[in-house]
Amino acid sequence: MEGFNNAEYDKILGLTEKGLKSVAIMPLGYRDESGDWLVNLKKVRQPKSEFIIEFK
Repeated sequence: MEGFNNAEYDKILGLTEKGLKSVAIMPLGYRDESGDWLVNLKKVRQPKSEFIIEFK
């Protein structure tokens, strides 16, 4: 997603202190299957450990 204020995200999530920087955001929710041409394609799932950093 583009058009987000990455400096604010970095500040809120404490990324700068960890030497990290946000470059993209991902919206979450449900898709509208009636207009989704990808709805019938096979899903490919990667392990969460390959793309998620958990903050506790």
